[in-house]
Amino acid sequence: MSSNALGLQRGTVVLSEYTPEWHQLFEEEKVNLATVLGTSTLSIEHIGSTAIPGIKAKPILDLMVAIPRLDGWEQYIEALGLLSYEFRRDFRHNQQHILFVKGPEKNRTHYLKLTELNSEFWKEHIIFRDYLITHPEKAQEYQKLKEFLLAEHSGDRGPYTEGKKRFVQETLRLAGYTGEFR
Repeated sequence: MSSNALGLQRGTVVLSEYTPEWHQLFEEEKVNLATVLGTSTLSIEHIGSTAIPGIKAKPILDLMVAIPRLDGWEQYIEALGLLSYEFRRDFRHNQQHILFVKGPEKNRTHYLKLTELNSEFWKEHIIFRDYLITHPEKAQEYQKLKEFLLAEHSGDRGPYTEGKKRFVQETLRLAGYTGEFR
C-alpha cells in the first residue's frame, strides 16, 4: 500500500478526511518496526487522530513504541534509521518520551514516540484514543474543535496544538484518568 494518504509540511496544520488506509499503513509500519526493533519492544500502538475512525486528522501517522526503560534509548537510533526515522528530541524531563520523525520537513509522514510501558505519557495517549473510539459523539466534538482551531489560527501548529489541551484533559477526566496531566 502506498503512503500517498500521508504527508504534511512541518509546522503546518491541514486536516484530511479519515481514510481506512491510515490503519493499514499503521499495521504495515508496526510489522516493520517489530522486525528492526526485535524483542526489545513491549508494544507498538497507533495513536493520534489518524487512529480514530471517522474523524479528520493531520495526515501524519502517530506511533508510540513502549520500551523497557528510556535510559539507554540511544540503542534504538540505528535500528529506527533503517526505516528512515530520525531522532528529533529528548522529552524525558517532563513528557516522558523520545521523538523520532520520518519524512522530510516538506512532507513529514510519521511521528514515533519511544516511551516506557504504563508511563503517564503512555496511559494518557491510550486512554484518550480508546475513549474517542468508543464515544463517537466525543470524537466528532473533537473534530469540530480542531476545525475551529484550524480556521482561527490559519494552520499555525503552535496555537492549534495549545487550543486542544483543555479538551484532551477534560476527555481524560471523563475516561477516569486520575494521573497528573502533561
